Amino acid sequence: MTEYMGKPYLIDSVIGNGRILACLTANGELVRAFWPTIDYAQHVHKTEAAVRVPGQSGHIYRLSSEEFTHSHRYLEDTNIVETTYEHAHLPFAIASYDFVTPDADVIVRHYRVINRSEEAVEVDFLYFTEFHMEENALYNSVLYDRDASAIAHFKRSYWAMVGGQDAPFGFQVTGVQHHLHQRRFNGGDVSLGADAAQVWTATVAAGAEAHFPVYLAFGESRQAASAVLAEARAAGADSLRKQAEAAAGAFLARGKQIQTGDARLDTMYRRSLLVFSLMADAVHGGLIAAPEFDPHWTRCGGYGYCWGRDAGYITTAIDKAGYTDIGRKFYEWAIKAQDPDGAWDHRHYMNGDLAPSWGYQADEPASILWGMWQHFLITKDEAFLKVCWTAMEKGADHLLTTLDGEQRFPRPSMDLWEERYAQHTYSSAAVAAALLAVADAAEHLGDGKAAGYRAAGQKILGEVAGLYNEEKQSWYRGVNLRVSAEQHERLKAEGKQVSVEQDEHGYDRYVAAYDPIVDVSLLGISYPFELIDANDEKVVATAKAVRESCWQPGVGGIRRYEDDHYVGGNPWVLGTLWLALDANRRGDNETVQEMLEWVLKHQCATGLLPEQVDKENGGPVWVVPLTWSHAMYVLTILEHFGA
Repeated sequence: MTEYMGKPYLIDSVIGNGRILACLTANGELVRAFWPTIDYAQHVHKTEAAVRVPGQSGHIYRLSSEEFTHSHRYLEDTNIVETTYEHAHLPFAIASYDFVTPDADVIVRHYRVINRSEEAVEVDFLYFTEFHMEENALYNSVLYDRDASAIAHFKRSYWAMVGGQDAPFGFQVTGVQHHLHQRRFNGGDVSLGADAAQVWTATVAAGAEAHFPVYLAFGESRQAASAVLAEARAAGADSLRKQAEAAAGAFLARGKQIQTGDARLDTMYRRSLLVFSLMADAVHGGLIAAPEFDPHWTRCGGYGYCWGRDAGYITTAIDKAGYTDIGRKFYEWAIKAQDPDGAWDHRHYMNGDLAPSWGYQADEPASILWGMWQHFLITKDEAFLKVCWTAMEKGADHLLTTLDGEQRFPRPSMDLWEERYAQHTYSSAAVAAALLAVADAAEHLGDGKAAGYRAAGQKILGEVAGLYNEEKQSWYRGVNLRVSAEQHERLKAEGKQVSVEQDEHGYDRYVAAYDPIVDVSLLGISYPFELIDANDEKVVATAKAVRESCWQPGVGGIRRYEDDHYVGGNPWVLGTLWLALDANRRGDNETVQEMLEWVLKHQCATGLLPEQVDKENGGPVWVVPLTWSHAMYVLTILEHFGA
């Protein structure tokens, strides 16, 4: 299953400017465009470009169709996407360049049509749009703005003005399919509906080329969107492209420069930095896990949100790479998103509102608190620490309230993979690390609560250290795991420790005393939290158990855990790099190089990193790009090769 309602799950490239985030497929189709923030709202239902040679059959050649052979790539060290289109029966070579301008909310789609024949050829360029403004098929309307010479899709305060460099040769306001036979379509003024079309025409001399730029300009009113379009036209597509190239170059230049000696590793490092520039929300400061691709929750709960856990890794990578301004803006955002009781819930929208959730996760607030201290350690920014202190104190006090009756572990919660309910080793390690980090911050600031936080963190650490499973030579994944009634009976028959508890509402809950599954997150005790030395024999044994139990036969790579079934159960890029990061702490260069080589082998054709790799064919699976994957890559490069 690769798509839902005609919209692909997997995408091949992303472009944006921190306010717009747009997604394209390998055939050059723009399938999603989020604005005015990178998570909301998504306005594109369908866009499509086509060409026609008047006087021939009148056939419309849709560029994204299988009639064409496509190539799709980023221009080196930019967020500009080039797609080429080859057709055996057309006299043209066609290429498009897609990007978002850095300082204005406009997507530029610049099409070049090169005449390869020995005589002049007339060509029509058609651009079809169907927008569901504000992510809704209802209540849409379309008009042709005669002053702007452009099609406008609109609903409430969401306006998208679509125009070329010049007025179109013809256009259609809704009902496009009924008028495809008309070269200039049938015009129109304003109508209820969502679809529209425009056509431009040119006569192209032999060996020459015609340019058809299309601008998708966004604004909160008709006048605002029209003004953005007018500014884009005045600058022109070539000038705007130079601005986009310069913006990417300037962004890379202010980051930490790394030369590994392997051009492939260096290219991926720079691509990862550029991914950060796209996934950081410029309006509020949140960090998105991935561009949303499953809004109907057909196979998952969605990815277009900010998770505190992901952000702990992402901000640390961003900070270490030199972009501490992005890290600081995130933590300023996090302070505003914090709950009154000091917690941070499961996940949030970019504006800080609570996003759809399926339960409290102890590692979410813990990751943010830990990350705040990491940011300070990297920046030495005393003013930042003072700004964060109240939130850190509230957060740590909240974590103390979640400890069980014996103050041993945080109370049961969802695990980091959001699949099971227990007192998890990783979550407990994260809470211990957070309390110890806040203790360090308190001590640095001269706050008297440091000793209490440190004592609580050390006690949890002691309990976590004792959760070692001699049978599997690995830490247990957790204790007091909630299971189904059927699992309870099976485990009971096997002689395992199980129990039945009643919750406060009188419902029976079935519990297994231990969760013995080997999970890559158990490496978190060593990396990133550094609670136990990487050379400790139990850490080494756990890493070995992860390698043996979670390595995917055939294609290779590390699954999240030994019996992983999510999306068919595939190796994950971040899991593979987690093994590398842990190995690096021990100076195990061979494992680091092996895991990096695996990642390079399984990157997308555009250089983006997916969440998963198909266990059968080695291709990208599910999420492209996953920001956490890129963060783990950057951390691996910086920690292994950085000075």
